[in-house]
Amino acid sequence: MKRESWWLIAILTIAALIRLALWLQPLHLPANDEVEYLTVARDLLAGRGWSFYERYHWLRAPLYPLWLAGSLWLSNGDVWLAALPNIALSVLNVYLIYLLSQAIADGAGPWVHRLAAGGAAILLTNATFASLYMSETLFTALFCAAWWLLLVWRQRDAQWRDWRLFLAGGLWGLALLTRSMPLYFTLLVSGWIAVVAAGNWSQLLRRPTPVLAGLIFATSAVIVVAPWTIRNCLSYRSCILIETGLSYNLWAFNEPREDMATIFRVLENIPDPAERAAYATARGLERLREDPAIMLRKLWPNWLAIWRVKAIQDRFLLEDYRTDPPPLLFLAALIFDDLLYGLIAVGGIAGLVFGVLHRRAPAVLVGLWLIYFISVSLVTHGEGRYRHFIFFALIPYAARAWLTLPHWYRLNRPALRTALLISGSVGLSLLIAYHWEYAIQGGARSFWRLSGDFARATGNLPQAAAAYRQALAAQLTPDGYLVLGDVLRMQGDNEGALHAYRAAQRLNILYPPTYIRLGDLLRATGNLDEARQAYRPQYVSEQVLIDLAWRDTQPLPTPVIEVGDGLDFGYLVGFYPAETLAGARSRWTGPVARIRIPAIGQVVRLRVAALRPDAPVTVQFCSDNRCHSFRLDTNWRWLTVRLPAPAESAALRNIELRVEPWSAPDGRELGIVVDRVEVR
Repeated sequence: MKRESWWLIAILTIAALIRLALWLQPLHLPANDEVEYLTVARDLLAGRGWSFYERYHWLRAPLYPLWLAGSLWLSNGDVWLAALPNIALSVLNVYLIYLLSQAIADGAGPWVHRLAAGGAAILLTNATFASLYMSETLFTALFCAAWWLLLVWRQRDAQWRDWRLFLAGGLWGLALLTRSMPLYFTLLVSGWIAVVAAGNWSQLLRRPTPVLAGLIFATSAVIVVAPWTIRNCLSYRSCILIETGLSYNLWAFNEPREDMATIFRVLENIPDPAERAAYATARGLERLREDPAIMLRKLWPNWLAIWRVKAIQDRFLLEDYRTDPPPLLFLAALIFDDLLYGLIAVGGIAGLVFGVLHRRAPAVLVGLWLIYFISVSLVTHGEGRYRHFIFFALIPYAARAWLTLPHWYRLNRPALRTALLISGSVGLSLLIAYHWEYAIQGGARSFWRLSGDFARATGNLPQAAAAYRQALAAQLTPDGYLVLGDVLRMQGDNEGALHAYRAAQRLNILYPPTYIRLGDLLRATGNLDEARQAYRPQYVSEQVLIDLAWRDTQPLPTPVIEVGDGLDFGYLVGFYPAETLAGARSRWTGPVARIRIPAIGQVVRLRVAALRPDAPVTVQFCSDNRCHSFRLDTNWRWLTVRLPAPAESAALRNIELRVEPWSAPDGRELGIVVDRVEVR
């Protein structure tokens, strides 16, 4: 195997490992467009088609929802596993950027291509989006592949009969069906193809084949897009080419007199997407006619928004976006996301401008795309994550620029000055737009939290508590108080821990872990009424607390568990919120439910019933890989099971209930009802 192949394998392996490491974190809370995409994908799998867009504020391009629906189908509905195809695409994108760097072919050596692929592999923006249920990764794969084919077509004599031209057009069409932003740029690409096929501008109109080459590309893209357009024309009162996001942007981002909630409500009450788009367009144009200066006022904010690194939800993969990012991940993001992004932006612009000034055809095409992207963003809506539209193009040129830096004195001086001037303006914009306070406070917080975690792991609890207090001094966060409270509790300072947990709750009453920690401590110290109150918050789902308490707390062993009495959190999982059922405060199980009991118990008694329309049912009671079957009907009964001696020395062990569920009218998959657990 060639040496270059080993380099490529190593880079792709690193890319895969980074993405899998992020994916192996607990499932993140859906953010931004993810909620929409997941809903539409599930509708498609359930046979409801595109009905979601009859009540939403725009019509979205169809390809990513179809991709996500296919991923969910392959994973049997498991959202966590459904991210794996996207992760595979993200690794493929690293390889495509490597190929694209080669196809630019301006005399660069292999280290340029390796650096380009390596940068794409370790850029945390790319790695994070691999696990997000959003369209950027799929778009990048299709768009980048189309660009690579066009550049290879140019290298292979630029013949109009070349199959690469047809395939590039098809992939371009698929990219448009993922995100329609490059729609009008298709005309510029077709013109570039015609000029490249002709050899120069003067030869363009002297023979028909160059124009034919451009038409082949555009026609291939149109053929791919056409079925969706025809479907829209047949489904709605007027035709929609791909999507209606531009109409929404025209109203929502031109200083509307209405707030966003009102805009959403108005648009979502118009069931036909074509009429909805026409109405939004009319309102946006009406506002611009009232005050044309809006277009000027939005240029600078949108310019900064293009280059800004924002502390938004899709920056880290978190179970709850009130959670502090893991310290190591936050510190790594400052380097492999923020700093690396700055190097890519500044270096990429410099390398690209230098190539354009030397009239290199690939650089001219990429330069046109960058101008198009910036222009559209300036007059519509700038968003940091839209950088995925240009990362694939900037990364290869950034690799060239930074590797050429030691030899800058050999370069063409006028071209170099122009490149430095333009890239410097981008760099200055990055510095102006950067979230310095977030980075400085978060960096200090993460450093001290990491120090505290290390001290805690080595058993030095006083030092851990001191470090956690330093983290809170850098930035007050609920998680900062929670870890401090945990250490104080381990030291036996229950009063200090209680104060820390309450402080965390005051900082954010919507954060579920604060209720879990507080309730567990109050229960352990005998304050049962206060514990019940802590476990019954007004603003947090009881289901979330049930699942979180099982994972994050290790309650004291108890011989009796009153299921549903408000103190059973941490002792059970696979249960639903408490209800009054057949005269008892109890809980439904799901298909599989687990209960923590004292490890020394030899006999377990459960008061259960099958309060379901298909009763009687068979339930399996399992412990230590041994199962007992019982037949239950709609009457309460006691199940008694003698357990073997525990295999491990621990305070608690688990028992498991398994039952074939039935679907309740509210969509829950219900098993049986459990009222009380006793251990002797």
